[in-house]
Amino acid sequence: MLLVKAAPGGGKTRLLAEVAEVARGMGFAVAGATATDVVESIQKLLGEVHEHRTVLVALDDLHLSADSVLAVLCDLVLAAADRPVVWLLAFTSEPGDASSSQVSICLDRLRGRVAVEPVRRLGPVSGDALAQLVADHVDARPDTALLTLVESVNVTPCAVIEVVRGLLEDGDIDVADGHARAVATPSACDLGGPSPVPRRVSLRIEHSLRRLSERTVKTLRLAAVLGSPVVPEELSAMLGESPAVLLSAVDEAVRQGFLVCDEDTFAFRAEPIWRVLLDSVPPPVRALLRRQAAALMLTRSDGVTRAAVQLAHVVRPGDADDLEVIAEGARRMIVGDPAAAASLATRCVRLLEPTRAERMRMASTAVEALARAGDLEEAVALAENVIEDATNPAVPAGRAPVEAVAGLRASLATAILLQGDTHSAARTADQALVRSGAESRETVIAHLAASHLNGDDAAVDLAREIVRAPDRHEKAVRVGAMTVLGLERWGSGQLADALGVLHDAVVLNHAEGEAQILDPRWYLALFLAKIGEHERAEAVVRGFAQAATPVAEAALKARVHLVTGRLDEVEAAARIVVGTDDRQPSLLAPQAWLALGHLALRRGTPAEAENCLRTVEEGAWQLRTDPWQAACLWLRMRVAAAQEGPAAAVELLAAGVREGVLRWLVLEESGSAAWLTRCALEVGWRDVAHAVIEAMADISLRNPQLSAVRVAAEHVRALVDGDVEAVAEATRSYCDPWARAAAAEDHADLLSGRGEHRSAILELDRAMSDYAALGGERDVVRVRARLRALGVSRRHWKHATRPTSGWESLTETERKVAEVVAGGLTNQQAARHLFVSPNTVGTHLRQVYRKLGIRSRSALIRMETSRMSGAAT
Repeated sequence: MLLVKAAPGGGKTRLLAEVAEVARGMGFAVAGATATDVVESIQKLLGEVHEHRTVLVALDDLHLSADSVLAVLCDLVLAAADRPVVWLLAFTSEPGDASSSQVSICLDRLRGRVAVEPVRRLGPVSGDALAQLVADHVDARPDTALLTLVESVNVTPCAVIEVVRGLLEDGDIDVADGHARAVATPSACDLGGPSPVPRRVSLRIEHSLRRLSERTVKTLRLAAVLGSPVVPEELSAMLGESPAVLLSAVDEAVRQGFLVCDEDTFAFRAEPIWRVLLDSVPPPVRALLRRQAAALMLTRSDGVTRAAVQLAHVVRPGDADDLEVIAEGARRMIVGDPAAAASLATRCVRLLEPTRAERMRMASTAVEALARAGDLEEAVALAENVIEDATNPAVPAGRAPVEAVAGLRASLATAILLQGDTHSAARTADQALVRSGAESRETVIAHLAASHLNGDDAAVDLAREIVRAPDRHEKAVRVGAMTVLGLERWGSGQLADALGVLHDAVVLNHAEGEAQILDPRWYLALFLAKIGEHERAEAVVRGFAQAATPVAEAALKARVHLVTGRLDEVEAAARIVVGTDDRQPSLLAPQAWLALGHLALRRGTPAEAENCLRTVEEGAWQLRTDPWQAACLWLRMRVAAAQEGPAAAVELLAAGVREGVLRWLVLEESGSAAWLTRCALEVGWRDVAHAVIEAMADISLRNPQLSAVRVAAEHVRALVDGDVEAVAEATRSYCDPWARAAAAEDHADLLSGRGEHRSAILELDRAMSDYAALGGERDVVRVRARLRALGVSRRHWKHATRPTSGWESLTETERKVAEVVAGGLTNQQAARHLFVSPNTVGTHLRQVYRKLGIRSRSALIRMETSRMSGAAT
């Protein structure tokens, strides 16, 4: 006997119907009925069915049966105890329901005499099941906001269905292009509170609140004013009752699904529940309660930020004490919750007079918070509007203090810089310095950062002045100056000194904790990764992540993970950065696009890499410094080599040598110098190869303590000299996995030239294994081609049952050919990229056309574009 309990509308009837259908498919004899006509139907079935045949008796609504019927049912169960009968009994069960209690009492007679097992109670559906239930009734995929609304009334599937249908009728759900979204309702405030709730949802929640006691409802309404999550001590104090009295109300609210608890606080299960309860408190009373709550919170050491939120809802112009609390709360929230900090600070700005110094300071806080939250456009607009108001000569109260306006200009310069407009940022930072006549922390840092990122040599001179006079400047200013000097020393080849300066800057910045526009942890992590010290780099990244914005953290991770070979993490991190780039330009977006470009090359799609590079070069970013030029040139050369061959890459390299960025170029990765030398030798440009050797020899001489630099310098010299033993030493000495695998290829090439084919094959196998572990698909293809040239074929396919047509019918090789050709490569370019002959590309391409039912390249490009768009959706 299986017992199914569920609340009304919980889905038990559907469950019984589906079970009965499954049972029939398994050969069961099935009797399905309501319990009111149970006696006659079951007796008839058991009489007609052979005693050895398995029977399913599925009975619904057992709670509606009279006591006499339940008694007969129990007798029937006992009479058939020796027959193969499965009894599936369903009834509703609600607290205080006498009928369901009677069913339980009756069935207790059977315990110990037949096998009775309760099925897991049919509670609310959740997760994917809830999303599918909503999708079934709106014929579209629901968005997060819609699911949040539905979750608040998710007592039973029936309740969900009724609310979804009501939302559709009321026009509160918009369905378009296969997606269903909740129609946004204008919020009464922007201070992080719960969003307004549609009428249907509100009515359902209000109805469910009637099940609660009056004390519990009062407790929940007060908790809604305090905010979610709720600190129990504060709620108890507001109620003026002991924790023991509070316990019963909270216990009932949790039991009925209105609250959830953790160790220290409790919170509303869903935001709409919070909103309905908050709206149930009359506005005048709500304002009094907020002031009472703020006063209570300010007595706690950790209560300033929560008190600020309470006061922000009720503050009025002229409430100086309240505005001071709100301002302090905003400053404390900038790192942990920048969006909330921006809301608080913006609220203060609106209430302060245009020329007040406090308004300038609060605007600076709001701009920094908006920038951290990723809303750079709003940050710039706010700063410009406040500065215009403060400097307007027509304002009767006069102009704002010059120093306060300069501080806001510095914040504006930083926001503009984060947008990637280095020239405008530099002009704004200069204005802040010149017009104030003072060197505040904000103005100096903004000027230093903008000048450096704009390629102005004066930034280095200013940085040296700051470091020479540490007592005149705050720590944050000295940290920025040391970062600039670290970058200057790296570019001059003094790598060890650069790492030392950046490390000292990180230590000095530790007391401050917060991330800044010129953060030494960013560059220290990146430079450590470039010389193969991956563990130290990852440790610095973790420290940076504790203070940086999510976008800044992701941008750094994308660059570092690329060098360390964690390709899946590169893509995830980079997409976080460029995902925000659709709304507005960003200083960090080019870094992410470059990482995605290199990732595409590693995975064997040079056309995609070229698209990433084009996005960078055609963007609005105005970074034209040597390191930036070198980073773009490095990717451009790699793409050129993949699409057109090494000669195209060497031509670009020669131009880079003339432009003076070679030193930055050979330091892009541990193996970049060897790659450049390899390309130059392949096309016979030995003068370019010697330029690389000279650059690496000079860097190695300046940094004898850095083994990674010494290994790279010896590797490029050995390539030019054909020194087999020195190249073999490089394969053992590189820390960077990519460089080590490439050195193994070089070693194999030299061994093959000496006729040592067996040893060459072993080295190529080693390189292929390393590339495969790193996810370097194109590198694996290249090494496999080199093995074939030595008469060795390595299996790289897996047997699979494929359809005869369509994309899934393509073999792995055919799919790769289709991808690169659809990316715009000619047969010749595709052959070079895949390390096969043009004839082989043509053969595979004909197979692709046949299986896809197309006849031209243009049709293939259209099909691939459509397929990728569908995958992205």
